[in-house]
Amino acid sequence: MHQLLTSLLRFLLRHALQFALFIVILLAGRLLLAEWRAYSAGNEAVATLRQASSNAGNHGASLADAATVRVNALQHASQTAIATRLQQVQAHLRQLRARQQPSLFTLPLPDADTLALHAQDEAARHVEIEVLAQEARYLSALHAAISGEDARHTLARLHAEHVSAYAALQHNQRQRRQLEAQHPLAARLPGSDAYAQLSRLEAEGQRLREINLQAYRAWATQRARTSDAALPAPFAIDNAALAGALAPVQKAIAAGETQLARNWIARWRAPVMDVAPTAALLVLSAILLPVAIKAFFYFVLAPIASRLPPLSIARELQMAGSSLPLPPHGESRISAVSQALQLNPGQQMLIHPEYLQSSPVSTRKRTQWLLDWRFPITSLAAGMVALTRLRSDVPASVTISASDDPLLEIAVLHLPAGSALVFQPRGLVGLICDTGQSLAMSSHWRLGSLHAWLTLQLRFIVFRGPVTLIVRGCRGVRLERAGQGRSISQSATLGFTTDVLYSTMRSETFIPYLRGQQALLNDRFDGDNGVYLYEETPHHGKQPGKVGSWFEGFTDAILKVFGI
Repeated sequence: MHQLLTSLLRFLLRHALQFALFIVILLAGRLLLAEWRAYSAGNEAVATLRQASSNAGNHGASLADAATVRVNALQHASQTAIATRLQQVQAHLRQLRARQQPSLFTLPLPDADTLALHAQDEAARHVEIEVLAQEARYLSALHAAISGEDARHTLARLHAEHVSAYAALQHNQRQRRQLEAQHPLAARLPGSDAYAQLSRLEAEGQRLREINLQAYRAWATQRARTSDAALPAPFAIDNAALAGALAPVQKAIAAGETQLARNWIARWRAPVMDVAPTAALLVLSAILLPVAIKAFFYFVLAPIASRLPPLSIARELQMAGSSLPLPPHGESRISAVSQALQLNPGQQMLIHPEYLQSSPVSTRKRTQWLLDWRFPITSLAAGMVALTRLRSDVPASVTISASDDPLLEIAVLHLPAGSALVFQPRGLVGLICDTGQSLAMSSHWRLGSLHAWLTLQLRFIVFRGPVTLIVRGCRGVRLERAGQGRSISQSATLGFTTDVLYSTMRSETFIPYLRGQQALLNDRFDGDNGVYLYEETPHHGKQPGKVGSWFEGFTDAILKVFGI
């Protein structure tokens, strides 16, 4: 019962955590989507306003140029012509100021193109009103100067017009305040009658403010010239006032940019876009650089190495007539799951403890810390440490087997006196030699060979007989004669006799090498009497893709440099 309740609680807790996680993910997604929509809408609105401002500025410049040419052409025209043009300009101004834009609060809501056209039309209308207003003021002054009208009379008339415009503006403001006081909520609710009435009053107020401003400017201009009734100077557009006509658009652009600045997508977009090209270049380099390096190795260095003379490793140590015994004709496999070895009196066996399956109780066992004290680093790197040393006063049968890995097999290699074998200690499990006899082992460097550098094996370890080597290999160990030339995978090679000529040859196809399915070079062995030793399945136990695989590959490369 207790176990059932525990399982039920775990079940509920797990699904409760899943429920909470889903809520967090959905909320984060909703916030992210809202931020993105706000950024897109704001960015599009600012771009639309900027385009509207630019178009309106260009439109205003063209209107200003046309107005300058047109007005200056009237400098010597008749009074009637000036009056006619003034009436046309004033009529056009009244038409522009009275023109109402269609409401944007309609269902369905207008699309982005409609909003863009609305912004452009409004900006163009303000610019055109400013240009025509400046033209109207100049024409009024020109007409007054030509008609000989008394400057003081004109000043009084313009003052009366200003007073009338200001009174109309004050009346409009009182109406708006009265409406807002009567309908405080409905006046702010789009679609209501009070809101529509307030919108009309606001539009009318904007128009009255412009009329009042123009009347004031006309009065101020006339007051400045009351002492001089001569013809005014040639007409020129007031560019500062023309730019001021676009102030609402610039204010809207500034507000949109401020809103965008608070959006975290906009804050991160610029830095990301700044480093994106560099990041893309780094990714492209990470993709192409290994390909280029592999292509250089495959098509340049490997063919050069293949044409170089082969290596001869300690050939002088191989005495004539001494060679390793080969398996019967047609066979090359020399390994088995377990091997029974005969330990005679006067001999000693050094063996990894985990490979010692059974031995007579009469044997004497001691611990030997290193395989050879002359090569401590090699012994440590090859794992030949804390070995078990066996001795017996009578012939003893010792069984050797790989108890920790079912795919490993054991091979026994007898090196007679006068024979020498280049061997990688990584495949060594143990050995049998005469008691009191030091192990005949030596190292040989080949720093001047391209074969050695391309394979990263600069040092070769040589064992000399008489000695019996106990060797391990994944899925089996094979011993074959080199003959007129044999090629095998580098990672499978365990050793070869010193009367073998060692070289490298390029793998046959480039694509498997590029994809990491084959090594760049294969080992090649030549020699009529020479033999070589290899395991059937190299690198057993490695797991590519794990976190530590890169470190494992690095350490393997270092060990390979030292022939281990």
